[in-house]
Amino acid sequence: MLKGRIWVVALLAGALLFVFAVGCGPKPPCPVGTEVVKEAQMQTQQAETGLAEAVAERERLETELSAKQAELQSMRGKPDELEKKLEALKKGSGR
Repeated sequence: MLKGRIWVVALLAGALLFVFAVGCGPKPPCPVGTEVVKEAQMQTQQAETGLAEAVAERERLETELSAKQAELQSMRGKPDELEKKLEALKKGSGR
């Protein structure tokens, strides 16, 4: 019984050593041509450039939004003053 288990373990160990020694064989050639890879790389670069531009635009817009929100907060406590400015603008426009 013990000899049978030793043979099974030895056989499995030998099989594993054989697989590691021989390996799985050579890699098959890549089916994708170099033109396709280069085109994909160019598209990736264009997408990264577009992303960088979009991030910069977003930062600019967030800064602008912060300024507008600050201006709005400063105007919230002055409704009478804003009414007077509105009336002056209406008179100046000919309404």
